[in-house]
Amino acid sequence: MNNLNLEIRKRITFLFFMVFLVMLSLVARLAWIQIFQNTKYQHQALDQRLRQLQVEPKRGIIYDKNGVELAVSASADTVVAIPSEIKNPRQTAQQLADILDMSEDKIYSRLTRKAAAVYVARKTDEKKARAIRELDLAGIRFTEESRRFYPKGGLAAHTLGFVGIDSQGLQGIELSYDDILRGNPGRISVERDAAGREIPEGIKDYIDPDDGHNIYLTIDNVLQHIAERELDKAMLEHEAKSGTIVMMDPQTGGVLALANEPTFDPNNFTSFSPEAWRNRAVSDTYEPGSTFKIITTAAGLEEGVVNPNDKFFDPGYIEVSGQVINCWKAGGHGSQTFSEVVQNSCNPGFVQVGQRIGTEVFYDYIEAFDFGRKTEIDLVGEARGIKYKLDQIGPVELATMSFGHGITVTPMQLVTAVSAIANDGELLRPHLVSEVRDSRGELIKKITPQKNKKVISAQTAQKTRELLAGVVEEGSGTKAGVEGYEIAGKTGTAKHYGVQLYDSSFIGMVPANNPQMVVLVVLSGVSSYPYYGSQVAAPIFHNVVKDGLRYLEIPPQSSVNDDGDDEIKRVEVPNVENLYLSQAQEKLAARGLNVKLEGEGEVIIDQIPYPEAVVNEGSTVVLFFEDGASKDSGYQVTVPELRGMRIREAAELLGELNLRLRWNGSGIIEKQDPVPGVTVNSGRYIEVQLSEK
Repeated sequence: MNNLNLEIRKRITFLFFMVFLVMLSLVARLAWIQIFQNTKYQHQALDQRLRQLQVEPKRGIIYDKNGVELAVSASADTVVAIPSEIKNPRQTAQQLADILDMSEDKIYSRLTRKAAAVYVARKTDEKKARAIRELDLAGIRFTEESRRFYPKGGLAAHTLGFVGIDSQGLQGIELSYDDILRGNPGRISVERDAAGREIPEGIKDYIDPDDGHNIYLTIDNVLQHIAERELDKAMLEHEAKSGTIVMMDPQTGGVLALANEPTFDPNNFTSFSPEAWRNRAVSDTYEPGSTFKIITTAAGLEEGVVNPNDKFFDPGYIEVSGQVINCWKAGGHGSQTFSEVVQNSCNPGFVQVGQRIGTEVFYDYIEAFDFGRKTEIDLVGEARGIKYKLDQIGPVELATMSFGHGITVTPMQLVTAVSAIANDGELLRPHLVSEVRDSRGELIKKITPQKNKKVISAQTAQKTRELLAGVVEEGSGTKAGVEGYEIAGKTGTAKHYGVQLYDSSFIGMVPANNPQMVVLVVLSGVSSYPYYGSQVAAPIFHNVVKDGLRYLEIPPQSSVNDDGDDEIKRVEVPNVENLYLSQAQEKLAARGLNVKLEGEGEVIIDQIPYPEAVVNEGSTVVLFFEDGASKDSGYQVTVPELRGMRIREAAELLGELNLRLRWNGSGIIEKQDPVPGVTVNSGRYIEVQLSEK
C-alpha cells in the first residue's frame, strides 16, 4: 500500500511540474509579446486595419530660359473601384464602358478582382469624370492624380520628352531629370474593419508629398518656334526624310533651340510612331561633308602648315595612292590662294592641307574636338559617331577625312566643335538646363559653362572665322548672308551610298567677329533637286538667323567690309639658308612672311618656297634644320597646267606652289613632265619643253 501511495505522489509531482513548466512558458511568451514585442505587434495589427493610398507628388514645371511654361502638371481624376461594395459588377462595367471608351469585359475583370481597391481608368479628362459622378455608382470612387500637360503643344517636343501613366519620365529632359522633377510621394492612411468598411472615429493619417523641383532650360521658346517653323517649311519644299536645326550660344554652351523633323505632340505621344520620338540632333549620325572643312582649316592654321595667302592649284582632281579624288567643279578652280580654297570649298586643296598636317597630328585634332565621343549633353540616347582608328588611316583615308568623308558626327557634336571656334578655341560642354529651383522658387542648382579644354588659340579661331566669312560673302554660302551682319559659315553636301539621296547642311556663326549664335541646319535624305547645301540649307539658315537676330536685338554692324585697299602685296622670298633662326625670322618678318619650322637646331639648311620666288604677303615659309624631317615629307603639291605659258609666267606660278622649273628651248611651253594633275613633293623640278610658234 505504501509503495502504491509513493508511486501516485511521484506521478502527481511530475504532472504538477509539467503543468508548471507549460504555464511558465505561456506566461513568458505572453510577457515577451505584450512587453518586449509590444511595438512590433501593435504596428502589425494597425497595418492589417489601415488602408494606405499613395499620394502622388506634383511633378516639377519645366520652363524656357525666360520663364515660359513648357511642361506643367494639372490635377486629373482617376476612377477607382472597391470590389466589395459593387452589387452588380456586370451592369456597372457596362455603364462605365460607355463613358470611358473601354472594353466592358476589361472593366468587368477589374471590378471582380479579389482586392481592396483597383484602378479602373487613370487620369481621365474632366468631362468623363463628371459623367461618372452623375451616375453615383456604388463602389466607384475617385482619387486625384497629377497629369502632365504641355501648353505649347509640340514645341521643343524632342527636348522636353514625355512621361508615362505613373508620371515617370520616358524621354528627353523628363527622363534625364526624372529624379529631380518627380519629387517624393505622400500617403493617406484610413482605418477599416475586416469587411473593408471605414471605422468611425478610427485612425486617419495624411503625409504631404514633396513636390518635384522646377527646371529652367537654356531653350528660348521664340527661337525654338522660329527654328521649327523654318524646318517644317523646308521639309515640304525639299522632300527630305528628316531634318535638324540646332542653335547654340557659343559663350556658354547653352542650346537656344533644338528642332527635329519628323516631330510629335507630347500631350498625345502614343498617337505617333516611335520613329517620330527620335531626337536626331543627338541620336543620328551623318557624314558632315564640307562643313568638316572648318576643322581642317583650324588645324592647318594652328599647325602653321597653311596661311590664307598660300597658293594652291586645282586641275579638277587630285590623285592619292592611285585613287582619283574629284573637285565638285569640272575642270577645277585652277590657281587659288587658301582663302579661295575655303571660299570655293575645293576638295583637292583641302586634301593637300590634310597631307601637310599629317595623319597623327590631324587625328589628334579630331580627338581634341571630341569627335567619336559623346558630348555628354543632358539627354539620353546620344550617339558617339564613327571615326577610323589611327592605325586604319592610310593616305586615302586621310585625304577623304580632310573634306568630311569617312567620318560621321551627330549634329550636336558638330555644333559643339564649331562653337569652340566661335568661342576663341574654348571647347565647352553643351547643356540644356540652366537652373533648378524648388516649388517655392529657391535656387537649388545653377548650371555654369563647363570648359572641357582649349583646342586652338584665339588667334587661329579668329583667322578661321575670317576665312569662313569669305564663304558667305563671296563663296558657296552667299545665300546664308543677312544684310548688315558678317556671318562666318560653311556649306556641306554628302551623298547617301547606293541611292540618290543627299544630306544638305550649313553651319554658321554670327556675328563673325564676336559670335552670339552658332546655327546648324541639316536636311537628310533630300530627294529633290537642287540638293546642294548652298542651295538648300543656306537659305534656311538665312531665314532662321534673320528672325533670330531681330528677336535678340543684336544690332547690325555699321560697316561689314572695310573700304580700304584690300589688294594683296606680292613679295620676293629672301634667301635665309645658312642663317641662324633669329636672323631668318627677322628677315622674313620684314617682308610680311610667316614661318613654319621643321625639326630642331640653330642654322637653317633649306627653305620652301625657294629664294627669289614671288609670293603673296603673309604666305608661310617652311624652314628646315639639319636634324629636321625631310623637306619633302608632308608637302604635297598638285602639278599645274603649264602648256601655253611663257617661262616667266610658269616660273612665277611654280614658285608660288613651291616647285622648281627646268626648261629647254625658247618660246611657248609645249610639253611638261610631270603632266598636269599629278601630285608631287614640294621642291621638285618640273621640266618643260619650249617651242617657237
